[in-house]
Amino acid sequence: MYDNYILIIKLMEVTPIQANNKIAYLQQVKQYNMAAILKQIWRMEQVSRIELVEQTGLTSGTITNLTHELIELKVIREKESVSGHVGRKRILLGFDPGYYRIVGLDIGRTSFEIVVSDLCGTILKTVEREILQSSGPDIVEREIIPILQTIKNEAEQSGCRILGLGVGVPGPIDYGRGRLLNPPNFPGFNGFELRQLLEEELQWLVVIEDDARTSALAESWYGIGRNIEELVFITMGIGIGGGVVSGGDIIRGTNGLCGQVGHMTIAHNGKPCDCGNKGCWETVGSMPGILSRWAGVGTMDDFVTAVRKGDQEAVHCMDETLQYLETALINIYNLYDPQLVVLGGKLLPYLKEYLPAVQSNLQTRLYAFARERLMLRTSTFGASQSAYGATALLFGALLSEPLKLLSDLSPARQDGSNQEV
Repeated sequence: MYDNYILIIKLMEVTPIQANNKIAYLQQVKQYNMAAILKQIWRMEQVSRIELVEQTGLTSGTITNLTHELIELKVIREKESVSGHVGRKRILLGFDPGYYRIVGLDIGRTSFEIVVSDLCGTILKTVEREILQSSGPDIVEREIIPILQTIKNEAEQSGCRILGLGVGVPGPIDYGRGRLLNPPNFPGFNGFELRQLLEEELQWLVVIEDDARTSALAESWYGIGRNIEELVFITMGIGIGGGVVSGGDIIRGTNGLCGQVGHMTIAHNGKPCDCGNKGCWETVGSMPGILSRWAGVGTMDDFVTAVRKGDQEAVHCMDETLQYLETALINIYNLYDPQLVVLGGKLLPYLKEYLPAVQSNLQTRLYAFARERLMLRTSTFGASQSAYGATALLFGALLSEPLKLLSDLSPARQDGSNQEV
């Protein structure tokens, strides 16, 4: 670790450029060390300073000084151990749920949801509204921003501080500008400068991500994938998307298209898709795709009712749907080799009862040595998956770059001089 090196600085007059370089270096080292501490606290949930020394490799002096500063900043707090050990109780460190708040927003094709969480990942407030198909991006200024302004005012009145806003939206996304790039089945949003609008109106840090990836982050940070390095989340509803986590990080790919599993070719010579391809899984395996293949008329509820009544055409359509799902999943396993695949989205409740059979079939199609390690699970947070995961965008930033994220909260500490790193 950085603090194990002996830094020898000659007592000599330095130029302003040299002084600035020294300050920048010390801040970089400090950020690295502070991030190591926060990540370990999150992994352990509660941990003592002695354990932090052992697990991070940092010196006891660095641990003492940086944890003291994090306590002053109200990021972490002390708590006495309740263990039955004889003698003095250990002081444990954990995240402080009392001061900072993170806001998560999911804008879907038929609804939006806003959640507010604390630094322990507990959801404190939830707001959900339906979206009319004709609304388009006007819904952001007309309904979403007023709700966010109310949340901002409530936080200020209660003495809390908003760290920022994470947003999950249908991709693809221009991450540099924070705008949407013609997402399928999302009319009116092509080129919409979402991040800029939210930042100007709220004066918050805003981070935007594909909603399938925020859903993956929800499992990776707070759900069944918390201690898993390689994970794929698949969301199935009006569209089909995927989020890939590798080494604990979201993978985007060269053009931000990594994990676009809904647009793998499943049906040879199939229907044209809005993405430009033909025969995409989304065209046959999404809710609209299933209903377009069913000879009957009605909703997904009507379709499933017909299946349970033994309607021959409905049963055949369901069998095809499950075959498409199996084909897609075996491709995903062979392409990404994940420890865990999680299924979610509004289509999931209609397919959930068939998943044990799907998993059994998958095991016959995998490499023999990998069959017993197959983990196929359903999502933890249901309809709130993407909104909950959107808060993880800011929480991840806090753990990776705490000084950068908190810099405007403690200006007196930003001169970089005489600081323990």
